[in-house]
Amino acid sequence: MKNIFGLVILCLFVLVGCKKFLDEDNKGGITNEEFYQTETGYKTVLTASYSSLRTVFRSTPWLMIAGTDMYQMNRSAGNRALMEYTQLFANNDDILTFYRNCYNGIQTTNIGLHYNDLVDTDEASRNQWKAEFMFLRAFYHLQLIEQFGGIIINNEPTLEGPRVNLPRASLEESYQFVISELEAALPHLSDNKLRVSKAAANHYLAKAYLTRGWDLGQAADFETAKTYAEAAINGYNISIPFEQLWDPTNENNDEFIFSVQYDQESIPNTNQGNEQQAVFGPYLGGSESNHKYMSGGLVPSWNLHNFYEENDARYEATFMLTIYDQYFDYYDAGKDKDEILIRVYYPRVWGREYTQVDSLAWVQGREHQIANNFRHYPFKYNEQAYRAAYQIDMSSPVIKKFDSPATRTIFDTHSSVRDIVLARIAETYFLYAEACIGLNDFATAAQYVQHVLDRPGNAKDGVKLNPTYDIAAAGNQSEALDAYLIESAKEFAGEYLRWAELRRTGKLKEFCGKYNYDIKQVGVDAAFRGIGGQDKIYRPIPQDAIDINEADIPQNPGY
Repeated sequence: MKNIFGLVILCLFVLVGCKKFLDEDNKGGITNEEFYQTETGYKTVLTASYSSLRTVFRSTPWLMIAGTDMYQMNRSAGNRALMEYTQLFANNDDILTFYRNCYNGIQTTNIGLHYNDLVDTDEASRNQWKAEFMFLRAFYHLQLIEQFGGIIINNEPTLEGPRVNLPRASLEESYQFVISELEAALPHLSDNKLRVSKAAANHYLAKAYLTRGWDLGQAADFETAKTYAEAAINGYNISIPFEQLWDPTNENNDEFIFSVQYDQESIPNTNQGNEQQAVFGPYLGGSESNHKYMSGGLVPSWNLHNFYEENDARYEATFMLTIYDQYFDYYDAGKDKDEILIRVYYPRVWGREYTQVDSLAWVQGREHQIANNFRHYPFKYNEQAYRAAYQIDMSSPVIKKFDSPATRTIFDTHSSVRDIVLARIAETYFLYAEACIGLNDFATAAQYVQHVLDRPGNAKDGVKLNPTYDIAAAGNQSEALDAYLIESAKEFAGEYLRWAELRRTGKLKEFCGKYNYDIKQVGVDAAFRGIGGQDKIYRPIPQDAIDINEADIPQNPGY
């Protein structure tokens, strides 16, 4: 399968190494066989394996967030196939790219594992590196399982030529491979969060068992998921205020478990960062505005805004509700914000519409702060009215959690050098809670979600932030999941979790039908209905991958 799994020539992976991980020092004049048996050479394979995370997550992994309740199409209807499903087919380029990138990452780990017994190093280093390779291989396989179901398990290096007959494993076999890899890796991993760590392995074991529990209907998996989640939490209490948690100067803090690492010294040029800061919200204008470059790829939905309650300080910590003269003025310490012109303001009052009286009250005494081209877009409690300005630049607030002020002068969608956080302890608490819901223990689930809601500073009244709906009071599992998923949306806005979360809990179609404006317009049944009347619950296996595989690869239902 040359184009998908291909013969990996490791010299292609002479990438600019991230100083947070390992320095790469490729030596010439010797064969690969000789080079990768040296410790220096072997480390280049490990660096390449970590760098493959950037390949997968540098651009928006649309499969992980598109077509959910939390985001809707932008004004150009970009990525419509993934956003509202009616035009989603097996030749979709985003799906093929994700599929190929994951398997390329897997193939690099296979090379590392192949040379592990041959590299000239001490036993402790050998075991740790092997464990890191095994984790990354399992991680990529899990990403594929979440999207496609049963997958092709690729656990052999391609050294003698492309392999063209690779059968698709069953869902059971796919999960078993991932779980066995993670469990074997766990004892040999370190606690260094700049690499793959024990906490990361425990977190993803919890996720793998949890997802298998839902997919295969195995209650015992929920119990095991709780055990691994508890090990990942390891007694940690949620203690960092939300705005501080996402402060650009607070990367790799105590709550973050596993991240794609970036810094300015590790990218070869200014547009080789990532685009997470540039995706979630409307276009903010051209470079002359000195705002960050927003691609406007995904607009946070009206329902996502509406999920937040008045007492929830995470709303202001998640969205940029005031844009100053230049977007990144917000982050400049020592500046008196009262002396900076305001360009855009997104006011909101809870429980009623924002009125002219509210506007006048805000403006009074603040005329000197407002720019000549000032705009304001109040939140409206009627979704249709809120959407009326969607074709206009700056029409709704952008997500600010991932802002990269260090690269503020670079006007490019891929200018961010912020780490991409893939796992954090708040999610681990939620995984534990979700496993409890799988076991119909709603009271304990509510307690674990409340641990996250009780984060210092979350409640504006300084007392307590309550969930929108009480999970403990749910009458059945479906109601408990509804309440849980609304809390998850607020906590993890913009993080690459939502599609898999909705799919595994069986709530994808329901939540899209209830909360996704674009899907409601075409009709939820029409959006999800595929070939033979079967719903498109998984993503399609790329047709290119099927065509060049001599094995019989069944397509997912609906395609």
